[in-house]
Amino acid sequence: MVTVQIAVMSMCVLAGAGGSVQSVIVQSPDKQLSLRVELDDDSRLTYQLTRGKNAVVESSLMGPIVDSVSLGRGVSLGEPDRWSIDTSYPWRGVHSTARNQFNSVVIAVTHKESGARYRLEIRVFNDGAGFRYVVPGEGKRRVSGEETAFRLPEGSYLWYQTNTKNYEGIHEQHALDEAKLDTLMGPPVVVELPGDGGYAAITEAALFNYSGMTLRLVDDGSRELTAAFEDDKQWELEGTITSPWRVIIAAADLNALVNSDIIANLNEAPAADLVNADWIRPGRGFWHWWSGQMGNWDSVAYDRQAGWVDHASNFGFEYYLVDAGWEENWAKPGKDKWALLSELTTYAAGKKVGIWVWKRWKTGKTEGIEMTGVDDPAMRREFFRRCKEAGVAGVKIDYMDSESKSIVDFYTDVLKDAAKAQLMIDFHGAYKPTGESRTYPHEMTREGIMGLEYNKWSVLPPAHYASLPFTRLLAGHGDFTPCTFNSQMLKGTTFALQLATAVCYTSSVLFYADKPEYYLKTHAADVIKAIPSVWDETVVLPGSKIGDLAVIARRSGSTWFVGIINGGAERAYKLDLSFLGEGEFASVQLADNPQRPDDLVRKEASVRNGSSFNINMNAGGGFVAMFKPAAQ
Repeated sequence: MVTVQIAVMSMCVLAGAGGSVQSVIVQSPDKQLSLRVELDDDSRLTYQLTRGKNAVVESSLMGPIVDSVSLGRGVSLGEPDRWSIDTSYPWRGVHSTARNQFNSVVIAVTHKESGARYRLEIRVFNDGAGFRYVVPGEGKRRVSGEETAFRLPEGSYLWYQTNTKNYEGIHEQHALDEAKLDTLMGPPVVVELPGDGGYAAITEAALFNYSGMTLRLVDDGSRELTAAFEDDKQWELEGTITSPWRVIIAAADLNALVNSDIIANLNEAPAADLVNADWIRPGRGFWHWWSGQMGNWDSVAYDRQAGWVDHASNFGFEYYLVDAGWEENWAKPGKDKWALLSELTTYAAGKKVGIWVWKRWKTGKTEGIEMTGVDDPAMRREFFRRCKEAGVAGVKIDYMDSESKSIVDFYTDVLKDAAKAQLMIDFHGAYKPTGESRTYPHEMTREGIMGLEYNKWSVLPPAHYASLPFTRLLAGHGDFTPCTFNSQMLKGTTFALQLATAVCYTSSVLFYADKPEYYLKTHAADVIKAIPSVWDETVVLPGSKIGDLAVIARRSGSTWFVGIINGGAERAYKLDLSFLGEGEFASVQLADNPQRPDDLVRKEASVRNGSSFNINMNAGGGFVAMFKPAAQ
């Protein structure tokens, strides 16, 4: 049941001469976090965020730049309007129910020279804060960025990646004072705060009708990350200007960091016709492209597709994805691609398997073949209509590689058109998620991540695998396409690590990368068939460390799974089972073979809450376990 509590909060305001407001403080519901907005000596709008006595973000500038005017400089503040809320809603992230509890303040800001007035909206949660700018007006105006900054405490360490186009980068750790200046970073940027300050993550939420924010480490010694807009130097908006939320997650430990709901909370609830819509269905599936040969379209040949559907059915998977090349390669005498697609979806429906299809976003070449796109609204709606008519469940749209305002608008238009056609969406060549899937729950996943596809032509280091649950995946679902059991493609990892990614990474549609026959040859087939794509609960277990070790327990119903990703050297780990419920559990444990990275050592044992056992992992290794109540 969803409960809502709304209350007007008492004021916490410092007034200056003549009754003008100089400072406003907003506390979290548990009173552990405080965000203070104030004017500095030059009447510039600033804020700071603290946890107890520890700074999360030190005094930093705020304000949008509209029509070449910096609206955060030379301002006065009006009386704040305060309110609070405590509610919950179903979610498909790291848990099945999200809690939305915050204290909010809206401050009227006046730019004294121009007379322009706007609202600064702030929400402070127990695990962080968000703020945004709302600038009323009519007609067309130009936004040329923001003065929004995040000044970090001395002694902080940063985790970031520098691909700001499609976010397919490797996260690296750098001391704040040693990071390369003027570096562009694709959010979320994760901060290891000094001392016992815990962690912070800086990103944005509700990116609509705006250009996407990256972060730049400035070179003036201020320890500031500043908002940067690399795909648009300026962009035109009409009417009221509403920025995305600028988000600072502040967590005492990795478990709280991973379990934050702030990004989803800062997005609007879905329209009534998208709530519990029966055509929006999470699930698992197979994907033929990864295990095929690049430049060779044999894997997408129509005569091979029914075999993939059979594999999905045999695994109990809900989906199969027909990737690039189907439109250009499918034709038979008397039957065009749409007739063949309809035949495939009909066959798949008999096997209780839904079909997804790939589509280029804009007309252009993919692997040397010219392919049509869906950037034109009329062409997109016609394509979606034909897909729905043919029985397709979802569409994977690829190669946007930008977060300019025009591309952001394209995402929104796609989601609106797909909702009308009742099609699920997977964005590839994509920027980071910002919680859009709360408003549009038929966005099931998106890339914006350096996924397993890179192992086809490069090497993903084990530390990358161990960083993702605590870096990129904080922003939301990621279509990593996990788990190769091809011994030639492990590249410094093991079968156990590869399988652990299916447990540790969040994606409500989970496409497995490799050939099903590889999975069937191992001791893991029954576990793969049981791993869900959505979770009721996630717990980050002790010993986890960004880029070094990810130990994650996840619950679906009464069954628990544990995935461990070892990003470092050979090691032992003692797994404490205190997260289990009461009673006895039958466990299946899949561990590294010390002699062979392409093998799994299977053990079955009865265990109970509070018991523990030791795990030995190879360098770049891992571990997976499944725990079912013995009574089942």
